[in-house]
Amino acid sequence: MQELISTISSVELAQPWWLLLLLLLPVFWWLERRRERGRRGMMFPGVSRLKAEGMAAGRWVRLPQWLMRSAIVLAVVATGRPQMTREVTEASEKGIDIVFALDISESMLEEDFDGSRLDAAKKIALRFIRERPQDRFGLVLFRGKSFTLCPLTLDHRLLGMLVRQVSVDAISDKGTAIGSAILVGTNRLRASVSKERVLLLLTDGEHNSGEVGPVTASEIAQSEGIRIYAIGVRNEEETGTPESMDAEREGVDEQVLGTVAGMTGGRYFRASDENSLKNAFGEIDALERSRPDGPVREVRSALYSWLLLPALVLLFAGLALGNTRFLKIPS
Repeated sequence: MQELISTISSVELAQPWWLLLLLLLPVFWWLERRRERGRRGMMFPGVSRLKAEGMAAGRWVRLPQWLMRSAIVLAVVATGRPQMTREVTEASEKGIDIVFALDISESMLEEDFDGSRLDAAKKIALRFIRERPQDRFGLVLFRGKSFTLCPLTLDHRLLGMLVRQVSVDAISDKGTAIGSAILVGTNRLRASVSKERVLLLLTDGEHNSGEVGPVTASEIAQSEGIRIYAIGVRNEEETGTPESMDAEREGVDEQVLGTVAGMTGGRYFRASDENSLKNAFGEIDALERSRPDGPVREVRSALYSWLLLPALVLLFAGLALGNTRFLKIPS
């Protein structure tokens, strides 16, 4: 919402002369008031009893009238055809294509992130997707091998459902095939027509499986103009050596991940807890919103429907109350 507001350059009326009617409305209502005062009433038997039953005129007796008058004012303003002008660029209109490469090794089930690492990654990734409605997203899962769970899509609802269902059982092969994950993500982004293509890699292990190394796969991504952002998930209290860990708990090779990200124009982030993981996604979000490619042009959107709908609601509310709860009786 804040980003949308920042793109608004002006709000104006296409036919402002219709607002001259607003000057006539007070005169019309004043004449109507005089006519009501000069109108003769009709004697009604039992008025005192009606008042005793709670039907006496109170402070809200004119509420229906003011509701209908407000509806008229909104309708007159809507007749002036208010419209909003926004400045957009080609990039902000077409969006960015982003592929998530998510490690689903068993070590991602470690519960040191206010829950498991995998659950924290899924939760923060879902928020990241939700806040970028114009971007296409894809999802690659990897462990001992990698595969595409979801190709690039604008159907964020479907993607969100798939992200929530991700589990370590999706791949049975043990290990951490980072190079394969980069290669599969690159293949998905290769067919993209977007000028901005990003691979977001998240892992808590060291590359130890697959036929393609991370650096080799990154060279291919670099040749395709794909930026890689790598996030290494590691608890600062985690200790141990490769000899004391299994094939999926060798720790993060930060040097390799830094090289992979740097050579493609991306960045490497270390995430030691859920807050730092959230910050990493936040920085990536900010970096990938600061590339306004293409010519800036103005887009106008009509706003009259935003006024007509509440005008109709106020009108029907005024009519309903005026003929029921606030029905006038002789005083």
